[in-house]
Amino acid sequence: MSKMELCDLLLLMASGVTLVLANDVTGGYHSLSYLCEAQPDRFHCLDCKSLVVCVNGQAFVRRCIEDHYCTDKSMFGGSVCYPNEPAECTCERPYVFRVDYYDPQKFFSCDGVRSKPEFYKCPDGMVFDENLTQCRNEVGLPPCTKPGTFVNPKNCSEYYSCIALIHGWLQKFYLCNGKTFFNEEKQICEDPCMYKFMCESEGRFPDPVNKHRYFECYLKSGQFVEMRYQCPEGYIWYTVSSGVGKCMEDSRIRHMDHNFDHCPLPQDWCPRNGTGTS
Repeated sequence: MSKMELCDLLLLMASGVTLVLANDVTGGYHSLSYLCEAQPDRFHCLDCKSLVVCVNGQAFVRRCIEDHYCTDKSMFGGSVCYPNEPAECTCERPYVFRVDYYDPQKFFSCDGVRSKPEFYKCPDGMVFDENLTQCRNEVGLPPCTKPGTFVNPKNCSEYYSCIALIHGWLQKFYLCNGKTFFNEEKQICEDPCMYKFMCESEGRFPDPVNKHRYFECYLKSGQFVEMRYQCPEGYIWYTVSSGVGKCMEDSRIRHMDHNFDHCPLPQDWCPRNGTGTS
């Protein structure tokens, strides 16, 4: 600080003005330059605690000091770090999670009313859901209700983990590689075709990768013929004894989980020897 700057500071203090010394803006953020395209010299809120300063179209980031949050003020000609505003960035209730007012990937929690918020960030590709009190994938995975790793019921190649937090859940998204699918029973990605069914005796048998389907096997000219069929919607195959079974309502049967039980595999993903009708 120069001698002249020190004199100015002493004069301001003597006049009763409260000074808050904050850190200068950080270096340029090229990934945020899109915020400055329309207004190359404006101030923007990046999140509750971060202010973007646009200078000649280049983005710089300033972190708001404690008790100050980013808000839009017309008298400043744009956004500014301001004490205890906006209310959406402050702790209005204790022991709750709130989504960041500007960035849905971020959220914060509070120990008490008007206490210092603790800020968090969901993994990339996820946003925070206040109703579920957890990070959820933007593609709409089911909400977490228990810890563990589960397959996406709408896409067997996708799966997610649920991690319990004090006041909610953290959900992480994963994708199987290549032509593999997530086997929830074994907790690994693998090729479902390795469980390809082969007729070894006559009768009706369950599909090893689809609880809604079954096979019929019979001998013709000394060779087994394989036919695959599917139970009506809402029904699954129930084995009575070896080679004998029937379609029953899914809700009426207590069954053990088996390979790829919780998601639909693509139609005719694995080649088969026989033919059949749905």
